Amino acid sequence: MSIPQFNEIVEPNDQTEVRREHLETLRELIGNVYPNKFERSRVSGNEDTITRLLNYGPIMTIVDEMAQVVSKLAERERPPAEIKDPLNARLRELGNVRIAGRMAVPPRVMGKAAFVHLSDGMSRLQIYCRKEDF
Repeated sequence: MSIPQFNEIVEPNDQTEVRREHLETLRELIGNVYPNKFERSRVSGNEDTITRLLNYGPIMTIVDEMAQVVSKLAERERPPAEIKDPLNARLRELGNVRIAGRMAVPPRVMGKAAFVHLSDGMSRLQIYCRKEDF
């Protein structure tokens, strides 16, 4: 007895077609969408969750500083580059972090970039991804 193919079990419809298109978009961005192995970086302690990443001291300091800047801006006004760029540089100095989670919603693809929401069951994190970074 062989394992049936997906299209032998589920009738193709608009929802399955949209899911297939999202899967193809992800495949273009990252390659293997179902990797067999994933090694997370250690942020602190034994757990390595999105919640712990969001509460990591150096990141929280930068986020708090940016929140103070944004609170002083008018609605829909962007922070000036002379304030934003040093904060982004400090984030880059922390290095890369590898985390794992489920995509909470399909990615919003905008040309060569996308916004992805990851969830670990407790917290949610929005990530900005550029195709050139992969």
